[in-house]
Amino acid sequence: MMAMGTHCVDLLHFLLGQDIVEVTALTDGQRRDSPLERLATICVRFNGGALGMVCCGSRMPDSKNDATLSGSHGRMVLGDSLRTALQGSLEVVSDTVNTTVSYQQDALALYTRQVEAFNKAIQHDTEPIASGLDGLRVVQATMAMVESASTGRTVKIAPLSVE
Repeated sequence: MMAMGTHCVDLLHFLLGQDIVEVTALTDGQRRDSPLERLATICVRFNGGALGMVCCGSRMPDSKNDATLSGSHGRMVLGDSLRTALQGSLEVVSDTVNTTVSYQQDALALYTRQVEAFNKAIQHDTEPIASGLDGLRVVQATMAMVESASTGRTVKIAPLSVE
């Protein structure tokens, strides 16, 4: 969950533009004899009603590292793109759009873009693309995932009050 699961759950939050309000996680860890997991399945509920599921782990051979977002009007597939390098493809299929864009592997592109975006936010006195509030939401979701996996219960996440 800590290595990839939190990033996948955060990706769903970003793509949907909705906050996570409930988390249920099952892992092969969070036990006295195995405190760290190597396989996790995480289900989340968003405040807009959407449901999401992430399956991640180091025990899955030949992982595709895909993300699929399905909705009532179509789907979006990020193929082989959940990695630290820019790579893979973006496929969008709906009644009005049917397109695929492929990305050549570039090990530094994502890091370069993060630094450039942060510098731009400082230079123009604007909010960064990923705010501190976004970071806090990821921490909330991560803590809920660990608690759920440890207790076997669904964990509700209280909304953040922003002032």
